[in-house]
Amino acid sequence: MDLNKATEQDLNQLIFLSAFQIQQILLHREKVGSFISPLEIQVIPGLSLETLDQLLPFVIVKEPFLDQFSIPEVAKKAISTVMVTYGRSLQVPHGYKISDPNRSKYLGTPDKMSVRYRWTYQDRLRMTLNMEKDAGEPFFMEEKIYGFDHISGSLLFNKVGPFSKVIFGDYLLQFGQGLTIWNGAVFGKGASVAHVMQQGLGIRPHTGMMESKYMRGVAGTFLFKNINLTPFISYNRLTATVKEEGPHRNVTSINYSGLHRTPSELRNRRGLGQTTYGLNADYQKRGFVIGTNFISTHFEIPLKLNSREYSKYRFEGHSLQNISAYYRFNFYNLLFFGESAHSLGSGFANNHGVIAALGRRFSTSLSYRNYTVDYHSFFAQSFQDQSLLANEKGWHLSFVYHPRRRIEWMNSVDYIKFPWKKFRANQSSYSFQGRTQFSYIWYKKGHLKFRYQYKFFQENYPSEMKRKIGIADVARQQARVAFLYKLKPNFQIGNQVEIKRFEKTAVGRKNGFLIFQDVIWGYPKWKLGGNFRVAYFQADGYESRLYAYERNVLHSFSFPSYFRKGLRIYFNKKIKPVRGLDIWFRYALSHYFGISELGSGLDKIAGNQKSDVRLQLRYSW
Repeated sequence: MDLNKATEQDLNQLIFLSAFQIQQILLHREKVGSFISPLEIQVIPGLSLETLDQLLPFVIVKEPFLDQFSIPEVAKKAISTVMVTYGRSLQVPHGYKISDPNRSKYLGTPDKMSVRYRWTYQDRLRMTLNMEKDAGEPFFMEEKIYGFDHISGSLLFNKVGPFSKVIFGDYLLQFGQGLTIWNGAVFGKGASVAHVMQQGLGIRPHTGMMESKYMRGVAGTFLFKNINLTPFISYNRLTATVKEEGPHRNVTSINYSGLHRTPSELRNRRGLGQTTYGLNADYQKRGFVIGTNFISTHFEIPLKLNSREYSKYRFEGHSLQNISAYYRFNFYNLLFFGESAHSLGSGFANNHGVIAALGRRFSTSLSYRNYTVDYHSFFAQSFQDQSLLANEKGWHLSFVYHPRRRIEWMNSVDYIKFPWKKFRANQSSYSFQGRTQFSYIWYKKGHLKFRYQYKFFQENYPSEMKRKIGIADVARQQARVAFLYKLKPNFQIGNQVEIKRFEKTAVGRKNGFLIFQDVIWGYPKWKLGGNFRVAYFQADGYESRLYAYERNVLHSFSFPSYFRKGLRIYFNKKIKPVRGLDIWFRYALSHYFGISELGSGLDKIAGNQKSDVRLQLRYSW
């Protein structure tokens, strides 16, 4: 993107930039004038060497030119890309071997396939098409499946007439702090000061393979001077369990996983119609933003989801309306943000905070959230501890210290109160979380990181103890050392060691340990690249399991669970045999010691090994 034309929403797409850093870039352009070179951003306060290194590949400074928009130009300059991905587990689980038609089983094959098509003309037009079949789903094998189980697509018009954006098809909405409308991913809790604040992108195409909680219809953003108006309407069909209760029908559960493998999952597929419409309006000027949201959600069949005591306050009925107001503004070196929301006829949600840059070396943030137990929203995602945005009060404090440009020390603490019962807690409870991370950075060479985190929370005693009264205290500690270094321009090594300790009242202590070695290489001249990992892990129990990020084929990633005792290896390879064609191959293997089978139910595998392969081809023209 052109640094002299990039808007705040454009820069928000670079997810590694914080809101404060974005405001500093825009403020520098306003005060100093147009950028002469991308390297000029290194003089902007608040941008570390690591951030600069991440940012440079995405920005340029163009000479002014007269934009043209014609059919011959579109045909000449448009870029098309098609990507096909195939993967499967090499060990066949038990669910694929059942032949009895009266038993639950996987109806399809273990193969997983997806096709993505992209057609783009500069930043003006974009068309996307996604098709996916998950492992176990039928493919031209059942009445309800005509090819791929999931098909998604959209057409985006950017900067056309009075519209800054118009989308037809499947799209995502992200406004305010996410208390009413936020489709797509959100950042989890981290030590960074910026993670407490959501940075909404407005409307954007749904380009991923997520099969739920997106919009399907039309949306557009009108720009009138400093005012943005975004009306939207959507109709989608959800996977839901519908039960007959006398003359009435009620929805008792909604499945957002996107999996339709067994007869029951297939029977519930597209069983519930959902209509959503609403409006977002905001005013923006020089870092000051104030806006409002309205969203109305209607279901063809009424919902009755409160089947447990802890879900007593969940939404019931045909329709739900939400309203909210949000703001964001700068005051000297302080960035204030927040949103207040109300589900009409029930509860409230609030999320407010401030981010401060106290000179070049120190920055901090403080936020407060209060989501009442009877607040309802089907598209809310914000800074939260639970999957459902309700029944939560919390304070979060984080601060970062840069004594030198190579050294960074990040810290955060979070205190949460749950006023009502929740999953695995039969009474009100609370939680405390703390994290500290020290980093030493070699510019364009690598980094060394040490992280320690502590979490205290409360949950029920194990069911076998038959203690229905009272609640157990749980403490979980994790420590990690990670090292990544570039030995040569085309060769890197990485190491990580992590330990975990889990302690629960009247249960005892369980430990986990993980160590791995990474080797990463890339030879652009030879059109080759790849990486390799070997890991050893040992976890005493499921509660002390560990997770680690794994590289994958393009637009994919893995966070496998390291549980029990064993070894894991994986290997990625990329080649570019001819111009326009890229090929990725991945193989992963987990080998466990001292067991004869893995998994349970339909996913049970005989033996002590689990491996999978993935092949991806991308062709661009």
